[in-house]
Amino acid sequence: MQQKLYEPTWSRLGFSNPPEEDAGKDIGIVIIDTIRPHHTIRHLGSRIKYISVHNDLSVECREIAFEEPNESDGDKGEHGLMAVLALSHEPFEFEGVKYTGLSPASNFIVLNHLAFREGEGERLKRGIDYILERSQEWNIKIILSMGWHALDNSVLLKNTDENSTVQALTSAINSGILVICANGNTRLDNIMPPIEYLAVGGYNDHGSAEVDTHSPYADEPWGRNGDGHSRPDVLAPRVYLPIPYCEVLEEPNELSYFWGTSGASTLVTGVCAYLLSKYPNLQIDTLRNALVDCGIPFDGYANLAPRVNVANVIKALNDGYQKRGAPQHPFPIVVQNPYLSIISSDPIERGLAFSILVERCSREELWRFAQDDSPLIRKIAIWALQKPKDADEREIFWNNLRKENEGGVRGWYAYGLLQDATQDEIDLWIPWTTDLNWTVRWCVNGYLDKFPEFPKLEKTHDPDSILDKALPIYEWYAEYKKDTKYR
Repeated sequence: MQQKLYEPTWSRLGFSNPPEEDAGKDIGIVIIDTIRPHHTIRHLGSRIKYISVHNDLSVECREIAFEEPNESDGDKGEHGLMAVLALSHEPFEFEGVKYTGLSPASNFIVLNHLAFREGEGERLKRGIDYILERSQEWNIKIILSMGWHALDNSVLLKNTDENSTVQALTSAINSGILVICANGNTRLDNIMPPIEYLAVGGYNDHGSAEVDTHSPYADEPWGRNGDGHSRPDVLAPRVYLPIPYCEVLEEPNELSYFWGTSGASTLVTGVCAYLLSKYPNLQIDTLRNALVDCGIPFDGYANLAPRVNVANVIKALNDGYQKRGAPQHPFPIVVQNPYLSIISSDPIERGLAFSILVERCSREELWRFAQDDSPLIRKIAIWALQKPKDADEREIFWNNLRKENEGGVRGWYAYGLLQDATQDEIDLWIPWTTDLNWTVRWCVNGYLDKFPEFPKLEKTHDPDSILDKALPIYEWYAEYKKDTKYR
């Protein structure tokens, strides 16, 4: 089956022409992730380093471009590999279209600190300190963090400076390095990155550079973080981001695709490296301001973060744009007494307090919070309820799921209902096959997967494919109902 052709990321970001081979030259980019050896990065040679911090805090630096792939690794390190390729892959043509990395001449340092394991913050700090000691040699200008919250509970709210990743990256921020991070992939979560980071959200450009065809991403998280600051700063494409085929099975005539705000933040990293190389005297704060001020907002979209547009930024810089300084923002909200803050009119202050008190709440109290005006509070409450305790509560979960307008809250109701779900609930689950929230559809798939005779819903991060993926389920369901009617 022939792949649909999606435009290259450089054109979708507003580049007038493909970046040249020297784009991003000498700019050092740290990518906090894992990576595996692959033939598609051999051209980088000594320009890519793979740094691993071990449990004993020892540091290993490898020249991974020269290593042979290990088939037993499976897809381990694929995420980081995709990020590196989006930035640096060699130019190639596919179906007559030219694809190229965004900053192919940059230096790449991939940092593996054994994330999502106990002690990750200390290991990350050790790795960052190791890199900063060599920052002049490698000309480190950018750190890309695609999973900044790691082991944190993503529903419970707290001030961002309590996060171990934020603490580990403080020295980099103080050194004037630009930290770029993914803002998150779903409204299921509440926490978002600190104001000091360039936070990148996503939108659905449908694989096209044509601005008028773009639309907001239906499940896109945005709003205020645990300090009360609005996130994200900018948006970039998050669907079907083409790179050379790099998955486990080698098919050199096909493309792979990077997804989500990991992909979006990687693209913005490439844009920043390109611009820092093109304008050697460009200051980091001026670059951040230009990306925001020269972006293209969506009309009528409550998320005010604009779409990054490279042509607009280049024009502004050529015309003398020099806006310095970080944007003004209020001091972080701090909760001194959670019993007072829990009745605050500010949902962030209330959410911080509720996150502290939630484990002390009775089930009756949690249900009261589940009716709160703020989706942030409702998500914490439904998360804390975990699942229906009996048949009566199960009916309440279903009724609330049907009435809930906010996708993230629906996701938590669906997840609760997935626990202890029975086969005779099929009629209740099928209508959610096309919900715009990815977690709701994931729960539908989890439900169908419980029963061998039921088909499986093919999951997708592409809003344009939701109906297509659901069609086989609806067709099967029609036959299933017909068959059971006559039993």
